[in-house]
Amino acid sequence: MEDIQMIQEMLTNHTMQTDRDAAVMLPLVREADQSLSLLFEVRSLSMRSQPGEICFPGGRIDPDDKTPEAAASRELCEELGLSLTDIHMLSPLEPIMSPRRGTIFPFVCYIAEPNKICPNQAEVSSTFRIPLTYLLENPPEEHQTSFHFTFSEDFPLHLIANRSAYTDRKQTYTEHVFHYDGRVIWGLTARIMVTFLSILKAK
Repeated sequence: MEDIQMIQEMLTNHTMQTDRDAAVMLPLVREADQSLSLLFEVRSLSMRSQPGEICFPGGRIDPDDKTPEAAASRELCEELGLSLTDIHMLSPLEPIMSPRRGTIFPFVCYIAEPNKICPNQAEVSSTFRIPLTYLLENPPEEHQTSFHFTFSEDFPLHLIANRSAYTDRKQTYTEHVFHYDGRVIWGLTARIMVTFLSILKAK
């Protein structure tokens, strides 16, 4: 393996693995008074992963999905009973890295006829909306969450320079929590919302 050109070709033709990567959609809908709201899902209690929690439409990127955008659109249609013609794509947001879930690709879309929404009860128990003005005027709570790193007994920590810096290492993150009408939104969903709302506030 000493051929630089061969290595370059391997790197150029390399395709990122997407077995854990996911794509989500932030759907905007217009209310009767012409104001805009952000639509959320409540996950079905029968779901193995995060039952009953609040999220945006989305899921893992399948091998058949040509792009993360295609995956987000497909998942939204499957979960909300819509077709691709019901979705008006607005823009991608900055991808988010998650240690457990790979890369999350968020997109913002507009659903012109929300009355067509018919949630797939196997995945979505219900949907609800939060006015965009409320989210812009009511910032989330900020809480600190810490993660502790530990090494297995056979890890060669004694061979690492400055190993004392990694012993009982702790990393702290800021966790955002939104409250609305008795509902709590946190985790990756809240993190994506913070990015989206910060762009709107900056403009």
